[in-house]
Amino acid sequence: MYRKINIKILVAVFVALLAIVVLVGLADSRKGGRNFKSDLVEVDVPNISSIEVYPKATNGALIKLYKQNDEWQVESDGKKYRADQSLPGSMISQLNMLKPESVAATDKNRWEQFEATDSLGTRVKLFSGDKLLTDIILGKFSFSQPRKMTTYVRLTSDKEVYGVDGMIGMSFNRDVDAFRDKTIIKSTKTDWVKLTYSYPADSSFTLEKVNDTWMVDGETADSASVEGYFNSIARLTENKFAETKPVSPATHRLRIEGNNMMSPVEITGYSIDGESFVFGSSQNPNSFFNNPETAKKLFVPKNQFIP
Repeated sequence: MYRKINIKILVAVFVALLAIVVLVGLADSRKGGRNFKSDLVEVDVPNISSIEVYPKATNGALIKLYKQNDEWQVESDGKKYRADQSLPGSMISQLNMLKPESVAATDKNRWEQFEATDSLGTRVKLFSGDKLLTDIILGKFSFSQPRKMTTYVRLTSDKEVYGVDGMIGMSFNRDVDAFRDKTIIKSTKTDWVKLTYSYPADSSFTLEKVNDTWMVDGETADSASVEGYFNSIARLTENKFAETKPVSPATHRLRIEGNNMMSPVEITGYSIDGESFVFGSSQNPNSFFNNPETAKKLFVPKNQFIP
């Protein structure tokens, strides 16, 4: 009889303890199930009007991206350029995706170890108008097996340094040119009907579509050469920017005209002192590039299209 009573007591105690464990588990789940943040950045991309980046690569010199007339601009050292329009949204989305996987430090004396300070890391601020929404430092990253990459980050308002998955800092720790619009030509080649090449001396020529056949100065052009050339320049970008704007008149021009209300595209080239060659595009005003290989790809000779 006493044995049956003891068993009943033990069962009751077990049930009571199990209930306590379940209740504690539910309470923890409501709190997030852990003692650190689940999200570091939570902003809506359309609400962000400016981004301030203080890259480690520039020794903390400010690079500012901001919206102007619904277009993103980038400014650094008093100079303004058109920004790569896809970058700001991508940068904001990357910050929104930061999910802490561990707490690496809780003491400010260990911030330097993870490069989570202004002088050692890359600081990023997100603004909506004048309101600061996010202020975060992207610190060092480390590798571990198997193929695990971790970046250490810290919100400037917190003392904790968190480990997050990936190499997030690489998208922000760059010089101003990395944030600029690199477009030379972005056009639909099937709309093209006439390309005019204006060169020095008597080397100018015209490539024109007549009754679905491409003609070079009135002669039938090699169709494969024309197609290959169009493929190489229809979506052309360049990341080597010229340091200064040319002051001499253009020596080379390529004008592309087309159907379907296409705005003409004009590429201007400048031969400077016979040593360097700089070029710009009407699709990317106020930006100039300096890459001889890309210039040769654009300003081709007439004989390239002759069978």
